[in-house]
Amino acid sequence: MNRVIAALPLELQGAIEFLTVPETRKSWGGPFNGQLRRSDQVREIFEAIKPDAVFETGTYRATSTLALAALSDAPLYTMEQSAKQWGYSRTRLLLHRGVTLLRGDSRVHLKRLCEQLHRTKRAPFFYLDAHWEEDLPLAQELEIIYSFPWQATVMVDDFKVEGDPGYAYDDYGPGKVLDLGYVKGTVERHALQVFFPSAPSGEETGAKRGCLVLARKGAVADKLDSLASMRKHQVEPA
Repeated sequence: MNRVIAALPLELQGAIEFLTVPETRKSWGGPFNGQLRRSDQVREIFEAIKPDAVFETGTYRATSTLALAALSDAPLYTMEQSAKQWGYSRTRLLLHRGVTLLRGDSRVHLKRLCEQLHRTKRAPFFYLDAHWEEDLPLAQELEIIYSFPWQATVMVDDFKVEGDPGYAYDDYGPGKVLDLGYVKGTVERHALQVFFPSAPSGEETGAKRGCLVLARKGAVADKLDSLASMRKHQVEPA
């Protein structure tokens, strides 16, 4: 049977995996890497900014996708490049009409969606988690998002938390470490405020992955600064 499944298209393999291996539905221990403090942080952000559109890059198995969808009635757009994981998520999301699943390069989809929606959406939320392979789209994703004049809030998963080495983060080699050095140019060009989770890593659950939150300085950043789950960080000028 395994040989038969392996011969099928990857999209179909993913659908079969969702239907036959239920334990995969809690990838990484549940939504947001199984991190309860992170879940609280996302919920607080949604309550504060009331997003009118939600975007996710890196759907994987749609575990966090469903958690995001449960927090808001806003339309949700999620993007996955892997054919197998796209097939898995397409099956999982069949009954969730408020979620649009897109297959392919997140940069291509983000650019098109931002061009289409920036005139009607004022407070979008972006959850960026499409960093897995050698091709790291994060810098381009951020430039696309902040090239439009809306009050976007961005959360980046797997990011180095300054001052707390207990949080894990992604390091793909020189120039591809998810830390402040990687995003500093974008932060300065677009006058962004940087936030990290206020919860110490020792109080976090699950995979204990770090995260970064960004917003333009002003009203939205002020709202985020008032949240108990957020810690504002000042980036030193170059």
